[in-house]
This record gives sequence, C-alpha cells and structure tokens, in this order.
Amino acid sequence: MDTNKLLAYESRKANPTTIWLLFLFLGWSYGSLEKIGLQILYYITLGGFGFWALIRLFTLNGSIKSYNRRIAGQVGFDNQEMALLNLL
Repeated sequence: MDTNKLLAYESRKANPTTIWLLFLFLGWSYGSLEKIGLQILYYITLGGFGFWALIRLFTLNGSIKSYNRRIAGQVGFDNQEMALLNLL
C-alpha cells in the first residue's frame, strides 16, 4: 500500500468515536460527513421531532463507513486496498 495515499486517507477519514460523541452530546453527525444542509435541517426539525434521531442511532455506523469508503476512493485506493482497511 502506498504510504502517501495512506497518509492522505488517514488525515481525511471520519473518526467513528468522535462522530458518535458529537452526535450523542450535540446532535452533530451530518456536518462531520460533509452534509451541512442535512445537519441544518436536522436542527431545525429538532431531529425530526425525535424520530429522525432514533433512526440515526441505527444508521450512523453505516454512514461513517460509506463516507470513509468514498474518501478512500478519492485518494486512489483500489478494492483490494479498501478490503484491507475493512471498508468493503
């Protein structure tokens, strides 16, 4: 695996622990995953009156993995390298 690509990926990937803590204490998750419009809508609707927040509890891990997979693709990792990073 190319060291430069790995360093670029590591600097841009989403840290699941950080995102979970931000979500649990501040309701902030979409903004961390570059979806600021959804984050604003989430706040305006108060987490979809709680329903959206409840659904987000079950979908956040998948969203983080999908975001990290997209970043790995942008950096230039192929499928084999993504599999080594447990992104597939």
